[in-house]
Amino acid sequence: MANAADRIIRYKWDPRTETGYRLRYDAERAERGGFRCYRVEEWGQHRVLEEWGCKNLSEALGILQDFFDIDVKTEQARIQAQFSEKMQ
Repeated sequence: MANAADRIIRYKWDPRTETGYRLRYDAERAERGGFRCYRVEEWGQHRVLEEWGCKNLSEALGILQDFFDIDVKTEQARIQAQFSEKMQ
């Protein structure tokens, strides 16, 4: 599920516990020249349990791939098309 307003893409794997991972692009951090603007967050019940900062989208998707099976190239193309103005 994607949210264009806050640049969050949710990856949910367990509907029983409502827990999963999400990918977030921190636009404010990027505007300030920040490093690691892509955040992979483990979340459950709408709160972040743990997070990983990533320097680019490829690195973030690589982390997600470690947790569950995704096609990184396909996912990267889909995300870049969806958020083309900020997530490149």
